[in-house]
Amino acid sequence: MIGSSSPPEPKSSSQASTSPIGSLTLLTSTGTPYAFLAASSLTAFRTALAATIIFNRRTSVHTIAVFGAGLQALWHIRLALLLRGADIHHVHIINRSFARARALMTEIYTADTWSHLRKANEKLDFSIVSADYGEYGRVLKERVRKADVLFCCTPSTAPLFPAEHLTSAEGRRKGRYISAVGSYRPHMVELHPDILRQAVAPEHSHHHHRHAQKGGVVVVDSLSACMQEAGEVRQAGLTPEQLVEVGELLMVKKASLREIAAGGEGEVGLKRWLMGGNVVYKSVGLGLMDICVGEDLVMLARERGFGTTIEGF
Repeated sequence: MIGSSSPPEPKSSSQASTSPIGSLTLLTSTGTPYAFLAASSLTAFRTALAATIIFNRRTSVHTIAVFGAGLQALWHIRLALLLRGADIHHVHIINRSFARARALMTEIYTADTWSHLRKANEKLDFSIVSADYGEYGRVLKERVRKADVLFCCTPSTAPLFPAEHLTSAEGRRKGRYISAVGSYRPHMVELHPDILRQAVAPEHSHHHHRHAQKGGVVVVDSLSACMQEAGEVRQAGLTPEQLVEVGELLMVKKASLREIAAGGEGEVGLKRWLMGGNVVYKSVGLGLMDICVGEDLVMLARERGFGTTIEGF
């Protein structure tokens, strides 16, 4: 399997998108094109797919806060509901533009493709928080503090909320899964660097406040890519030793579970942290994921009769 992508001209930071428009061409081993895919939806889908790896292992996903209202936000919400819909009661969409958030909400509530997800849990409700709201600061703090999961899906160049919402003694009482996938260039940041610094800081046994367990690392999709491109990682001054790739983390977890099944202790702390502690996941995107997911989608499309086939092309 060989793949190549064709991105558009780069945009300025103010026009940046978390799902750049472009195309993905899949080639046979001899270099013959056999499929063309729109990259924007594919990239949004595979990014959300990777973000839900740890999400799906969380004990509590009762309340989710989603920053953004574009394709990335849509796919994060959709996959979260597909995987854990029965466990989710509140989804808060937080976006600068109320109109765009309302458009996403309208699709969720009216589109036939969302019907089974809406009906799966009668307790599920959605809300919108936008910067237009007069008490935005207070409500934002409340939404962030109460969230079990934070999905950050914006190409922001400034932190989406003050670090103190999570780094203070009160903010640290609750374990959260925080996924930041929208910023993918060194000048972009969704999370304040202090949040990442706290995530990797050593635990102090004399700490007098109760707070959720942390793992001492930030989970990333690619160590080398995040060291070069992730604004939060660079601005926090993190080292490679303070990052762990999600694939490596899951291999360790599987090995520890096998040890537990065999009667050993395994990595009990690792499991406890992944399921209920404070976990920060940072992604800048991998082209290889587009190719792998794209190939699977083409296979499914062929099996189910979707897409357009051009004979003799």
